[in-house]
Amino acid sequence: MDWNNKQQRERFLQGLAGLCELHNRQATEAMAKLYFFALQQFEIEDVLRAMVKAVTASKFFPRPAEIIEFIQGNPEDVAEVEASKVLEAVKRVGAYKSVVFDNPVTAAVIEHGFGGWVKLCSEMRADSEKWFRKDFCKLYVSFSRQDVRYFGELAGRAAIANEANCAPNYEQVALIGNAGKAQNALTVRREEQLSLITMLANDAAKHDAAGA
Repeated sequence: MDWNNKQQRERFLQGLAGLCELHNRQATEAMAKLYFFALQQFEIEDVLRAMVKAVTASKFFPRPAEIIEFIQGNPEDVAEVEASKVLEAVKRVGAYKSVVFDNPVTAAVIEHGFGGWVKLCSEMRADSEKWFRKDFCKLYVSFSRQDVRYFGELAGRAAIANEANCAPNYEQVALIGNAGKAQNALTVRREEQLSLITMLANDAAKHDAAGA
């Protein structure tokens, strides 16, 4: 989804407003922005379908992580698929090139749970795949339910070496999984996350100014 796309933004806000009305919640601007940024890696149609599912399946007002679960499915099942995707990428791409996964939870598990892409690749052995799959799935379910995500690329050896030498990195990243979703995850960087904080800070400043 794109916040600057007026049609997508309005459809999203209408869906969120409907959920708020059903649960007697107030749809504030700050809430809308937080939910939008948490869900922006998904297509608007997927988000709206998940909101409809939440109407019948959730007794309480759904958090972003719950809406994501309605989009992606049961985290235990998804974790098995993602583990296989990571193992295939380790064999096919290797540690030299940076990678971007189409699932930001998967990227978070690799970065925060396994020490990054290079470390994961260097420690992976054929006889350790069974234990990797078990550990990965456990972390994936936990990260998914706590809404822990990582956007952008997972640095490979080339990017790390270039950064250490203050040299530009011209290596292309490998998009893992759905190329379109992976490309979207690549563009949802910390700058955008910081822009959310800036917007919320501006909203708070406006509120304080109005109350002064």
